[in-house]
Amino acid sequence: MDTESGVVSSHELSSWSQPRHLQAVMLCVMITSAVSLETLDIPVVMEKPWRLWGALEACLLTMCAWSWGICRVSLLALILTFHLYGGFILLGLILASVAGILYKFQDVLLYFPDQPSSSRLYVPMPTGIPHENVYIRTKDGVRLNLILLRYTGENPTSAPTILYFHGNAGNIGHRVPNALLMLVNLKSNVVLVDYRGYGKSEGEPSEEGLYQDAEATLDYVMTRPDIDKTKVVLFGRSLGGAVAIRLASCNPHRVAAIMVENTFLSIPHMAATLFSFFPMRYLPLWCYKNKFLSYRHVALCHMPSLFISGLSDQLIPPVMMKQLYELSPSRTKRLGIFPEGTHNDTWQCQGYFAALEQFMKELLKNHAREETAQGTTNVTII
Repeated sequence: MDTESGVVSSHELSSWSQPRHLQAVMLCVMITSAVSLETLDIPVVMEKPWRLWGALEACLLTMCAWSWGICRVSLLALILTFHLYGGFILLGLILASVAGILYKFQDVLLYFPDQPSSSRLYVPMPTGIPHENVYIRTKDGVRLNLILLRYTGENPTSAPTILYFHGNAGNIGHRVPNALLMLVNLKSNVVLVDYRGYGKSEGEPSEEGLYQDAEATLDYVMTRPDIDKTKVVLFGRSLGGAVAIRLASCNPHRVAAIMVENTFLSIPHMAATLFSFFPMRYLPLWCYKNKFLSYRHVALCHMPSLFISGLSDQLIPPVMMKQLYELSPSRTKRLGIFPEGTHNDTWQCQGYFAALEQFMKELLKNHAREETAQGTTNVTII
């Protein structure tokens, strides 16, 4: 690793999980579907403004859902009627129903919890390795499944802990081989979490839901007396990279470092890349049900950061990883470049774990230096 430039040159990078996501949302969304609540200028009673705002938001969202539902059910009838009689109102209803269908369909384009087909039925567990199969609850009551791989080598209580956020398909069992190599090479505990709707976790995936899942995982780790809470490192691959960046941006004092691999700037950026025809580049943000605005969140991540990029990634343009690296305000940031790294197989490239290991060594060295400095400042000289 070139510590001055922060660039690792090897061959690897990988990850996220066979997506093909995003949203080709229609430009013409009806009033009921397109209105952004944040732009409404509504007088609020001083006594309970938040309750009124919440009620108004719930009301509007319910109206949108019902309108889209009715339009979707009657779409064929609307098209036939419009073909026979025409009319701007019918055209508007058709456009609204199509926009509603596409908006709702975005989740199908982004999340693949059923790939491979047995992913919701069977989660492979590690064998011969100390581990815990844990279930936790998020703040909104969703039950999540976690696997904690325990490092049992020298000084296990002071070992770092890596929170592993996977891509948009499969489950945590599919990531166990990769996680075991992290445990061995980085001498760290590894916590893998299945998002809501994945593996044995309950619920349905959504952007806000994944953020809550990540927060709940971090909260759980912080309650463990056998884990060093000052050495929590986030790792995210592909979609998991966006989740890790968001979690780090909201918890700067609880996260020691982040490592992200083959992730993207945002879903709108990916939409413009995958669907390069004219309208996609000019769609406003409220057209996207899932946004994952990593390019904004990374600007709040001042902790040490490692960006791992596979130049042979055919899904997410490698230039996005470089842009995230450049947007990072961290004083200790590194960019690991692996020319032969593809989207899902970068971690199998030669030199991959050497790059991660060097980053972790730098992190722990700085951590020890800070502890020494704190120890000396706490001494009273008489």
